[in-house]
Amino acid sequence: MKEKIGFIGLGEMGRPMAKRLVSHGYGVTVFDVVPAALEELTRAGAKAASSPGEVARASEATIVMVRDTAQSESVIFGPNGVMEGAGRGSTIIVMSSVLPSFVQKVAQMGKSKGVGVLDAAVSGAKMGAEAGTLAIMAGGSKDLVDKYRPMLEAMGKIIHCGDVGAGQTVKLTNNIALYINLLAANEAVSFGLKNGVKEEVLIEVMKQGTANSWVVQNWKFVNPAGRVGPVHWGIPVKDTLTALQVAREVDQSLPITALVAKLLEQLEKSK
Repeated sequence: MKEKIGFIGLGEMGRPMAKRLVSHGYGVTVFDVVPAALEELTRAGAKAASSPGEVARASEATIVMVRDTAQSESVIFGPNGVMEGAGRGSTIIVMSSVLPSFVQKVAQMGKSKGVGVLDAAVSGAKMGAEAGTLAIMAGGSKDLVDKYRPMLEAMGKIIHCGDVGAGQTVKLTNNIALYINLLAANEAVSFGLKNGVKEEVLIEVMKQGTANSWVVQNWKFVNPAGRVGPVHWGIPVKDTLTALQVAREVDQSLPITALVAKLLEQLEKSK
């Protein structure tokens, strides 16, 4: 029999991820602060819970897929949170993008309760979540990764990155390169447009040439409004600022990332 899985956080990424678990035969209990998201998942076959703690009590493994470290802290350590509800022998899987030090804190607390912890950050955007093709960057013991491999593979491909926290570090590494590329591609396309070349011509040449990248290959997804730049810059701002915070913790300078973070903040304020 497949495990009972809890899933907390039914946003743009979380909804399709949780639906894939339901469609693969897992008993899924879900929680979100948005009633419409809960209703959508219950229609798909999941059970709704009234709190993160209730999800954890009903589940062998509880996935946390909320926005950031602050929300994860509230969901896991807050009143009637996941850690309070998690039973000995269960597992917490942090799939949110959070500070590596935070998930290490969760693991330390989990160890004292006999609760396993994995971090399993994801990359691949909404379309990857819907298709089950996410890159899942897992940090934690090999035994625990292997135990939940079939479940995680319902959502994507696993790369075991190392100990707890390594998955989050790899995710931040990926996103540093992604958002630098995103701004570079947007600036390049803006240059071409300003000089009278059609956007579709610019993108086709870049796809075939040395400027090719995931951003270029997925230009219509990155730019759904038909204009240069994505509709929302909030997640890129959050991720680049998180990367800079981690860099400060290890006394590393990231001058390009710092510039990109500043530009992203300006774009978010001006949208």
